[in-house]
Amino acid sequence: MSRLRPPALRAGARLGVVAPSGSTIQPSQTARGLATLRRLGFEVELAPHVSDVYGHLAGQDLARASDLLTMLERPDIDGVICLKGGAGAQRTVLALDQERLLALRQRAPKVFLGYSDITVIHSVLARSLDWVTFYGPMVISMARPSEYTLAAFRRAVVEGGPFQVLPDPDDPLVQTLVPGRAEGELVGGCLTLLCALVGSPWQPDFRGRIVCFEDVDEEPYAIERYLSQLLAAGMLQQCAGIVVGEHTDCDPKKPGPTLGLEQVFRDLLVPLGVPTIYHLPIGHGRHLATLPLGVRARLDADELSLSVLESGVAS
Repeated sequence: MSRLRPPALRAGARLGVVAPSGSTIQPSQTARGLATLRRLGFEVELAPHVSDVYGHLAGQDLARASDLLTMLERPDIDGVICLKGGAGAQRTVLALDQERLLALRQRAPKVFLGYSDITVIHSVLARSLDWVTFYGPMVISMARPSEYTLAAFRRAVVEGGPFQVLPDPDDPLVQTLVPGRAEGELVGGCLTLLCALVGSPWQPDFRGRIVCFEDVDEEPYAIERYLSQLLAAGMLQQCAGIVVGEHTDCDPKKPGPTLGLEQVFRDLLVPLGVPTIYHLPIGHGRHLATLPLGVRARLDADELSLSVLESGVAS
């Protein structure tokens, strides 16, 4: 059954800004990101607790959870975009009022945008509400966005329709790890958070799906550990195909013998025998694709391409 797709964002749409994870460190980044969204033709409204600080978090758990639900509930808010990632989204979802969350089933879905730690929120909205959501840029990503990032954003949430996820224009080498073709629903996010969801009510379902993952600031041994956990849980063995995104600043940082990142992928992913490619700009690099999670896609590992087959937004 198809997931529920939100209306496309049009000029004049009002975006609610929430901070389910970390607090902003540079207010100027927020200001620049908001200015970019306004230049794109959107109105923006910050949730009441976006500027709160509680240690490394953007305020207390209940406040962050209430901001998220309120922006998803309000009829005058057309879409919700996260300020930044960081850490804290798991605490936010634990603090969600479940009655308010499930009541959103009676409302039309909205565009929801974010990546990194926001992987957790994507999984909650998929599992609880069956919504299509968008793994893509956040407010701080829009502070100095590349043309690639802006074009991918517009294509996914404004224009809609099928599209192809293009390679990184600065580093366009995409590698085939396992040849072949596959079709299935897109699922995924930041690898660290996908592992953190294992065993929770929001554990993503990889069965028959195309799994996309990426990460940042992790050494190869940690990536190896995360993939091993997904294999031990029997999740990756059931997927239709795998898209390994960019792994920014994930080179070895300590001296001494170590496996390289690509060798880790070859050791653990190639034996699965499903079509697999590596190095599309998904996640934490300079160029950010916007992926509609929950729609059908085609992975052609021979042609090094990922094609989104259906619109993530309703016309």
